Amino acid sequence: TRAHKSISMTDISPKMPYEKQFVEVLGQKMAYVEHGDGDPIVFLHGNATSSYMWRNIMPHLEGQGRLIALDNIGQGDSARLPNSGPDTYTLAEHQTYIDGALDALGVADNVTFMLHDWGGPLGINWAHRHADKIKGLAYSEVLVCNHEAYSDYPDAVGNMLKRLRTDEGETLVLENNFFVENVFVAGVIREIDEETMNEVRRPYAEPGESRRATLTWPRQIPIEGDPADVAALMDVLSDWMQTNDIPKLFVNVDPGQIVFEKDLAILRSWSHTTEVTVRGKHHPQEDSPHEIGKALSDWYAAL
Repeated sequence: TRAHKSISMTDISPKMPYEKQFVEVLGQKMAYVEHGDGDPIVFLHGNATSSYMWRNIMPHLEGQGRLIALDNIGQGDSARLPNSGPDTYTLAEHQTYIDGALDALGVADNVTFMLHDWGGPLGINWAHRHADKIKGLAYSEVLVCNHEAYSDYPDAVGNMLKRLRTDEGETLVLENNFFVENVFVAGVIREIDEETMNEVRRPYAEPGESRRATLTWPRQIPIEGDPADVAALMDVLSDWMQTNDIPKLFVNVDPGQIVFEKDLAILRSWSHTTEVTVRGKHHPQEDSPHEIGKALSDWYAAL
């Protein structure tokens, strides 16, 4: 087997088999893990998580390319922005750090992305600007569109998103670590083992601004056309994904958590798409990592 020796290909291990490394971007340290060589296969995560989420998936692709998983700025072991506040950690700001990290790591040609949550817009935006450099795009539970109303979401979700955009959001997230302790946990079917939960908590252990990124992210979700720049970008990227000839792998999640009827219709409208379905909510990496890893490996091998 080409799998990493310390990882079982059936158990869901709490151990990250790769060592954290750092690269400097715009004067800040960006954390990442890397394994192997060849064409780059880049894993981008979303809110309240880090490269840790890919620990059981990456081993399935060992020997197939240069595996890289980044920690977003303000998340995982990447630096917290100095003087952060409500206007920081926007999607646009995250993009500058992702772009910088990929540049610093020499990610330039025959690039494949595996994207989750906000990693979707981040990776697809990079791909849109470097279309001739892309080998393939894989994604699961990604954000793809503006929702016209909070009522598009199930009641509890819509109400939560509304609350997070008020002053109460600061209390819920910066003080109570709501995204890690409540939202992340609610996005996993299995009972999360203590070692995994401790590692998910670790980057956000200190109350206050160290958790700011996990609050800005839900405020960046385009609802009722706000934020306008994010809503507009989603349309541009989705239109492009319908027409480009890049091979795509859509990892659908059952029952899932953020892909509703409108989102699903958009994802299925994208060209050259292979679809597989795995069991999970919003973080299928914690429920079906080996199914995702195998699907990704098989799809990638055929590119």
